[in-house]
Amino acid sequence: MSSPVEEQPPPPENPPPPFTSERRDGSVLEQWDVPSHTYRRYENGALVIERPFTDAENASAATAASDDVRRINRAVLLAQVRAALASNRAYLDKVAAGTATNADHIGQVPALTRQMQGVIRLLAAGDLLDQT
Repeated sequence: MSSPVEEQPPPPENPPPPFTSERRDGSVLEQWDVPSHTYRRYENGALVIERPFTDAENASAATAASDDVRRINRAVLLAQVRAALASNRAYLDKVAAGTATNADHIGQVPALTRQMQGVIRLLAAGDLLDQT
């Protein structure tokens, strides 16, 4: 009997799209259109300013996009941790029952190494969550 195959969860089907942020104040509407990197200001419904993002607005948009990627990757890694717990529980049940084979033991080492990579990235967070 071979060791259980570690099942990987699928990537998120619908990652969050680029966003448009708005701020309304009476008759004034300010809009930051991230997909086009364009700022627009409307007064009484009429467009009065349209310009490319400033460096600060571009930096803010990049930070928000990076935060979204990290949030998604964190969710994927947490799903992998949950799957790993189930896989490890099944292995430990075999060990406790005395039915674990050499293949089970040998297969567990690389599985644990892959699992720890995800756990370390979750614990360290930051730029380690830029990729899954």
